[in-house]
Amino acid sequence: MIIPYVWTLEDQWEPLWEDIERQARSCLIALKEGREPATSHFLGAVVLNVAKVIGRGLARSEVIDGQQRLTTLQVFLAAYRDIATTAQDDVAGDAHRLTKNPGDTISVEEEFKVWPTNSDRDVFKDVMTAGSIADMRAAVGADLTGEKIRLPKLAQAYEYFSGAITGFVEGTGDGGEDEGEAKALEVASRGDRLYAIFHAFKTTLQVVKIELEEQDDPQIIFETLNARGQPLLPSDLIRNTVFLDASTKGEDIDSLYTKYWRQFDERRVADGDHRGESRFWHLLERQGRLNRPRIDLFVFHDLIVRRERELSIGRLFREFREWYSESQVATEGYLSSLKTRSDHFSRLIEADGADRLSVFARRLRSLDTSTVYPILLFLMEVKPDRLTPGALGRIVGDLESYLVRRFVCGLTSRNYNRFFLSLLRRIKRAHKDGESIAQVVRSELLRPTELSVVWPSDSDFRSGWLDRAVYVRSRPDRSAMLLRALNDALRTPKSETLGASEKLTVEHLLPQEWKPNYPMPEDLPLREDESAETRRQRLINTVGNLTLLTDSLNIAISNGPFLGKAQEIAALSDLRINAEFRERELKSWDEHDVLERGARLFETAKVIWPRPWADAPGAAP
Repeated sequence: MIIPYVWTLEDQWEPLWEDIERQARSCLIALKEGREPATSHFLGAVVLNVAKVIGRGLARSEVIDGQQRLTTLQVFLAAYRDIATTAQDDVAGDAHRLTKNPGDTISVEEEFKVWPTNSDRDVFKDVMTAGSIADMRAAVGADLTGEKIRLPKLAQAYEYFSGAITGFVEGTGDGGEDEGEAKALEVASRGDRLYAIFHAFKTTLQVVKIELEEQDDPQIIFETLNARGQPLLPSDLIRNTVFLDASTKGEDIDSLYTKYWRQFDERRVADGDHRGESRFWHLLERQGRLNRPRIDLFVFHDLIVRRERELSIGRLFREFREWYSESQVATEGYLSSLKTRSDHFSRLIEADGADRLSVFARRLRSLDTSTVYPILLFLMEVKPDRLTPGALGRIVGDLESYLVRRFVCGLTSRNYNRFFLSLLRRIKRAHKDGESIAQVVRSELLRPTELSVVWPSDSDFRSGWLDRAVYVRSRPDRSAMLLRALNDALRTPKSETLGASEKLTVEHLLPQEWKPNYPMPEDLPLREDESAETRRQRLINTVGNLTLLTDSLNIAISNGPFLGKAQEIAALSDLRINAEFRERELKSWDEHDVLERGARLFETAKVIWPRPWADAPGAAP
């Protein structure tokens, strides 16, 4: 109804673009092969209250539900139209007809296909008539001299979609596809790519329109649609589908439920979460931008292993239903394999062991990279005669090195879905053909050279390690993971073992809120266009300036003078990463010390996360 525009980058724009881009890629490949795309994507439903038309005016409807979605789609089309117009592509006219009503004498109210709420209309009009990012920023009053000014949300959406579309058209986001897809994308022209976006938009993205009857109360309908009920999870619908199918086949569903599915409903944890939920499989897990129940995440990753294709978790039940219908899998066979695989998934999300896989699983959670899970789930099922523990350890080490190096270098994870899906397919083929799985994984990780999926070299890794901020306030667990790994690697047989559950926090040796008692060095060269202050802000959050402390010790010494801080760390911290404070007296700390310590720790990091220059002959099977 009358709701201001509230959609955001992480929660809506990025997922919407990912859906559109995935369908555009599918269209591009299908059209190159001379066929229509086989899949479609459901964007949801919109509910309209049709208004009476008086005279010769255009038909109108009030949007009861779906206003945010329709407004966003219009902004997307405007960005697409403007890019196509700049490229002088004929498809610009088609996009134009989807954003504006025809006719030269239309009133202002009838100009656009969709109007948002009154408070957003001025910005919406500026965005829809801009023609380019520069003109849009000028229209909404943004300073073009480089000063950062927060744009209105609709303007931000236009800017985001413009960049995303341009990246797809230029091919800068390519990478991680399998060989056939990569070849089809490589030969696609800019015009092909522009057309693929529009073709996908018209033919594979679906919205259901619901029109109210005259007697329907729009407000009641709106409140009902947005009521805070308890919707069924996709996994609930999947369970119901499987057991209904078993019932129609005359199978003993009580026995099947007890033997295979009951654990998903009844397994409990000692302490529930903030919602009071104590069922193990219904606890929430973070995946990317959203938190989802463990059961849904597990079924999603399990289905990727089975289908070997890129899936959308927002369409989990539909994806499952398509596969289940096509595969004609036996009920007990499916449920049995699901239960076995769920034990492996439990081991990944509650990794408390000291074995190499458990260590990797804990570090994966800090990196928030679950796209590797399907690969791990498959490898955990391979029998030891085909994949020895040593070979599995080598694979895990290679995967961890690949991910950690890319994180430290600040490289995007955007293409991980496609890249690791392609790797999964290759692993399964290697398993079937009797190839060395460990050798195949290493070769596939080393093969890419494009920045979007490359395994960073030692020199790039060192540059990121010394110069890039790995500590971010919103995700301190990522830098803590690196520091824990360093501490573990520095331990000797005489050192105490640091338990995985022990609570430690990240401490900045040179404080984030530094004071005059931390003077800046005058003999350290500055980068071009960098001041001493900006250099300090850059180095403060690099690995060389970070360590681990207990929370109480961290609070006690956080912003104090360095001499007192160093003495307290030496007296109270037994961690190996802090051994230098016990071994020598440190009286001051500045950028020289940050870089020198970072360089020393990097030598350890290279050992923890090595990158081979080439595959060694005679690799483990």
